Amino acid sequence: MRALVLSVLLSGCVSYTVGPGHVLHPRRDAETGGLALDSAAVAEAVPGTTVESFPIQTPDGVALYGLRARHTAPDDARPTVLYFGGNGFRMSALGMKKLVPLLRTGADVVLVDHRGHGRSPGTATVDALKADALAVFDAVAAEVGAERVVVHGHSLGSFLASHVGAHRDAGGVVLENSATTTGAYVRSRYDFYPVFRPFVRLDVDPALADEGSLGPVREITEPLLILAGALDARIPARMSRELYAASPLAPGRKRLAVFETAGHNRVPFHRDFPRVYRSFLALVRAGASMSGPSGASHATN
Repeated sequence: MRALVLSVLLSGCVSYTVGPGHVLHPRRDAETGGLALDSAAVAEAVPGTTVESFPIQTPDGVALYGLRARHTAPDDARPTVLYFGGNGFRMSALGMKKLVPLLRTGADVVLVDHRGHGRSPGTATVDALKADALAVFDAVAAEVGAERVVVHGHSLGSFLASHVGAHRDAGGVVLENSATTTGAYVRSRYDFYPVFRPFVRLDVDPALADEGSLGPVREITEPLLILAGALDARIPARMSRELYAASPLAPGRKRLAVFETAGHNRVPFHRDFPRVYRSFLALVRAGASMSGPSGASHATN
């Protein structure tokens, strides 16, 4: 967004429309042979786990590239986290960083390269990604049961996770560093450069402006965990607080955790993340309400 504003200013333009091309940044892998993750490295990082291919066929015929990491110890009630990465996420580049913290919470994990990203073919569009997210959920739910699937999305992936949560009966939904809407996100980035306001007008493509988690979060009936980094310079933590407030769930079925020393990509590495996440997984397992008068949790160290 910084480059966008600067380029507009330097070009002398006074109005610029932000469209899908400014939000979606797909990047394909040059090599596609073998697994995108080193299964031995995963097993070394989290002993007692295995990694296997988990391809997903979309209704329009695109074969999405997916991997499933599982704990070998038997547990019929173990949740499976379906993880949707952020903008530009590729398993070959970021898979280990995202997978290991989740595996260490005790859950199994499914990762998928978005359409047009990594090893998944096709062209990434907003509508296609949303349809793919439902197809991926359905594939995972068919394997383990919908009630055991926790849909977790980071940043752009949180839009997909909230979309799934609003249209499917999952075991739980996790929104990490999520924006309320694309329009609000763009305005927040624009406000970061107040000196440019007299010179540049940023508009958001109407087809994109309302995309985000704010609408879907009002439809989510599953247990909800909202995670944010107080030091997030991309998506302000106040948007996570707004999502928490917008959710109609009772306090015992929703939780907000703001990690005071975490930025946009560091929430899973905060020392309190395992505790917060395991507590949420326990709620999913038990199907019971969380204790406490407010349901909100603030990690400060």
